[in-house]
Amino acid sequence: METNSFSIKERKELLTNIFQLRKILEQLSLDIENAPDDETLRNHLMQEFDKASNELQVYEDKYIVGLPKLNVSRCPYSNEVYNLSIDSFGLDGPWWDAKQPIREENEAIPSFFAITGSVNIIGEPPVAPFTIKPGPAVPWVSSRLLSKDAISAVLSHIKIGLYDAFLTVYFTNSEKVDIDRINKWGTDEYLVNDNDGFAVLDRTYDDEDEYDFDIAPWIKKGKLKWIAINDKTLELQNSIDNCPYLDVKGYKYPVIIQNKTIENCMITLEYDEAENNAITEIEKTANFCSNCGGRVKHGAQFCSNCGYKLT
Repeated sequence: METNSFSIKERKELLTNIFQLRKILEQLSLDIENAPDDETLRNHLMQEFDKASNELQVYEDKYIVGLPKLNVSRCPYSNEVYNLSIDSFGLDGPWWDAKQPIREENEAIPSFFAITGSVNIIGEPPVAPFTIKPGPAVPWVSSRLLSKDAISAVLSHIKIGLYDAFLTVYFTNSEKVDIDRINKWGTDEYLVNDNDGFAVLDRTYDDEDEYDFDIAPWIKKGKLKWIAINDKTLELQNSIDNCPYLDVKGYKYPVIIQNKTIENCMITLEYDEAENNAITEIEKTANFCSNCGGRVKHGAQFCSNCGYKLT
């Protein structure tokens, strides 16, 4: 069921407070780390840090509660509606922070498996005080996931501000599927339960084998269904006829947006036939940082964007 959200003005005030408090906490962390051997000063700084942390939590909770909750997809197995809490006002909200996203942990329907997406950014990239990873500009699927008999997907459309966004939600008709999941849309990780039932974080990489932009064959196979744009009933379509997702124009690679720039963060894998096409971690990180996705010079030991040690 779709619910109302905060107003544009309320959202703006929340974002201002959240980002200001993040800066304050960052500075306090540095002050605490570099404080002289003065117990009184350190205690004062720790108290200020705890105060700012608690205040930040209040604003983050308000942000989560105020996020739009949209009916975005439908399970092809159970016909249940999949509801997503998402900041559809714009990419400048911390829902889209690739490293520290502020999101509601959706109580997904039992058949939900994963969600990926694209945002068709036209013109100047959005400005935000964090890294954004919205995906490619055009619809895509993970052939790795759809190759499993127990997994199907549904493609749909929403607006993120003025941008067209395309969601691919993966569903399964099996309680246990022997395949790794895929990073949640806009982040560098996904949550999954381990063998003991505990939630743990894992991640996949933005390598070219993960992205399949030729979606028509998957529709023909019955592995990918779609929902017409602006169809509030979420009726599942299974034909390529009149499918609005087949001819979308835009870049066919995932991007990373930071410091007012937008860059390709696709990892191009180099295969060595002499070693049975084995791919090493060095090859994976030869041109892009595995931590932030930014470009790095060949042979560099540290990422110039985030300082991550590459070798």
